[in-house]
Amino acid sequence: MKLPPPDHPDAPKYWMYEASGALAPVVTKYLNNKPLDSAEVKYFKAYLWQWVKSPVWAPSGLLEAVRLRVAAIETVQDIAAALAAMDELCMDPL
Repeated sequence: MKLPPPDHPDAPKYWMYEASGALAPVVTKYLNNKPLDSAEVKYFKAYLWQWVKSPVWAPSGLLEAVRLRVAAIETVQDIAAALAAMDELCMDPL
């Protein structure tokens, strides 16, 4: 699926375009296999939540399963599992 441009209101928002600058260090830590504290895990979860809730994704049972997985994130391992599930739906938030 071709996503709309990042500035489109329905597009999921990529972490690298987040205006406050607070998300990029969290994602970078994750990508570099550095430990995330509980606040960073919650921040990453919020990022993934806005991604999976974007209206650009076609509704399906698999999408709902991914949304439930993201909603349940509490650990870095949960983030990895959610990202793997998102990858199966060709969602690439990273």
